[in-house]
Amino acid sequence: MKKIFLAGALGLGLAGCTSIQVKSAEGFQPQTVRQICVIRNPKVTVNGFEDSIVRSFARYNISARIYPENSKPALCETVMQYTALRTWDIVAYLSYAKFTLMKDGRTVSEAEFRLKGKGGLALNKWRSTDAKIDELVDELVGGNSK
Repeated sequence: MKKIFLAGALGLGLAGCTSIQVKSAEGFQPQTVRQICVIRNPKVTVNGFEDSIVRSFARYNISARIYPENSKPALCETVMQYTALRTWDIVAYLSYAKFTLMKDGRTVSEAEFRLKGKGGLALNKWRSTDAKIDELVDELVGGNSK
């Protein structure tokens, strides 16, 4: 009986720990985006985070370039701001990320990745930053990569 209880508790701990939510403005068509200017956030200290963003958008043939904080790139179709948090459990891992897309100074879409309870007992909390960013970008641009 104890083994069944422990197996059930472990199964609950492994399931349903990731939440991705996307809110887009009416009329926003993510499939039309071809270029994103990403404004660097120096408070984000997740190793390789910006490289993951650039690589992940490239899967959709979207060119993403990183610009210094406080930049106001003039020739950008879409500007993206982001934030991310790490959590520690034996090693550091990405537990939260939020991307905000803006066109003409107004927010057109936001996507948020969150590990519920910072991942709890779930082993997938230690997945790579690339895998988590890919999930977020997939939801943000609305579909499977090309």
